[in-house]
Amino acid sequence: MTDDTTAALQALIKQVETLTTTVTDQAKRLDGLHDFNTRILDEKKDLQRKLATKPDGKTDAEMEKLGLERGSDGNWYPKGTGPTHSLTRAEARDPHKYREAKAAAEKAGATLQIIDPDAPEDAHRRGRPDTATSRTTVIKDEDTRRAYVRRDMMGSSEFQAQYRKLREDGFTPVSWDQPDELPQHMQTKFALMEKSHDAH
Repeated sequence: MTDDTTAALQALIKQVETLTTTVTDQAKRLDGLHDFNTRILDEKKDLQRKLATKPDGKTDAEMEKLGLERGSDGNWYPKGTGPTHSLTRAEARDPHKYREAKAAAEKAGATLQIIDPDAPEDAHRRGRPDTATSRTTVIKDEDTRRAYVRRDMMGSSEFQAQYRKLREDGFTPVSWDQPDELPQHMQTKFALMEKSHDAH
């Protein structure tokens, strides 16, 4: 019985050693693959940055002959590699174009970005756009039980009681900076609310 137990333990130890070697080898291969992928992505980003700025003296036609196209953000990219799920602010004002772009982004599992190619680059504000100065600060969507709240109101002390009331009524507060960030049907409701404020 002892010989059987010893033999079984030795066989088990041998299997564990083999498994450990296999896992270690796989980990090394994955580390190598990760390093390779990181290097390739860095090279791609460097190339895109290089291509995004148009060399001095080149016309748009010359850039297109080089196989480049201007992305919706105003930069130059190899054909088919520019940002695909974005609209300029001017394009986003067209409801038909906005709906199509939003549907395409959702189908691809991406978020539609609204960009302003004419805005000056301002590194400390790039992540967050200016907040609208509208009379309408809260818009309720009864169907989805969401309350769209202008971002500057979210943190204000006078809004805290209203925030608690919205939560008690089953609404989920969602912040926004500009009306064009709202879902299309809420943009329509926002415009109507603003008109109503102007009428009074």
